[in-house]
Amino acid sequence: MPPSPRSRDPVNEAAGRLYGLPLEEFVRERDATARELRKAKDREAADAVAKLPKPSQSSWAANTLAREQRKLVKALLKAGDNLRAAQEGAVAGKGAGALREAAAAEREAVDALVEAAKELKPAGRKPTAQTLERLRTTLHAAATDDDVRAALDAGRLVEDVTGGGAWGLMDGWDPPAVTPRPRKTSRKATSAGAESEEKAARERAEKDAAEQAERRQQLEAELREARAERRSRERELDRAEKTVERAAKRLETALAAAEDAREQAEEAKSDLDSARTAAEEARDHAARLEEQLD
Repeated sequence: MPPSPRSRDPVNEAAGRLYGLPLEEFVRERDATARELRKAKDREAADAVAKLPKPSQSSWAANTLAREQRKLVKALLKAGDNLRAAQEGAVAGKGAGALREAAAAEREAVDALVEAAKELKPAGRKPTAQTLERLRTTLHAAATDDDVRAALDAGRLVEDVTGGGAWGLMDGWDPPAVTPRPRKTSRKATSAGAESEEKAARERAEKDAAEQAERRQQLEAELREARAERRSRERELDRAEKTVERAAKRLETALAAAEDAREQAEEAKSDLDSARTAAEEARDHAARLEEQLD
């Protein structure tokens, strides 16, 4: 006899769809889904769906990356595995070289995802620097924390991970959302991990500061160029305005001269007509005199 099919889980199905939506559509679709479940007489599922928390902007970005950038997310999770193995190796006396390489690879994996997140639009807008920094913290936590890792892999993060370890997952999914339990590690392992994280944080801060300084220098250079261009355009405009003014004056002078010439031409034509009339009269008078002499 074939096994019975797994019972449908409307809450998990709704969550899988809702946490993949654009952030600005989450609340509207969540409430609509809860209403549909109530109409279907599934009040328990409706109540559970209605309580699904809207993800923060950085959590939404992380969930979206988990869906759209699977290769990069898988690379991060693998880098996290390697980092934990390197930490254990360093504690066991195998040297710190592998730990440094693993930490660098983990940072590169996080950087790649943060770079990809710059093209996302939580709530219809580009992510702010603060949102990207919170996302970076969440991704670093996902690399080494099993619970955050599972939530990221499933695309079900709802709150920001903080430096102190506070974070949130979607309630009601498998595995369930629980408070992260500290792993049983030796004091040496804990110390080595803390030192590694502190060093990574310092390196990230130094990198961010260098990038900000470089960006500031670039913006200042662009501003200087823009101001120089503006001054050049203003000088060109001033020259053009003066040229137009001189041309207008020349045109005005030319029009006045043309008017004088027209008047002079009219006067000359009038004089010509009078001269023709006088010449005709003189010829007629001369002809009559010649007739009389004959």
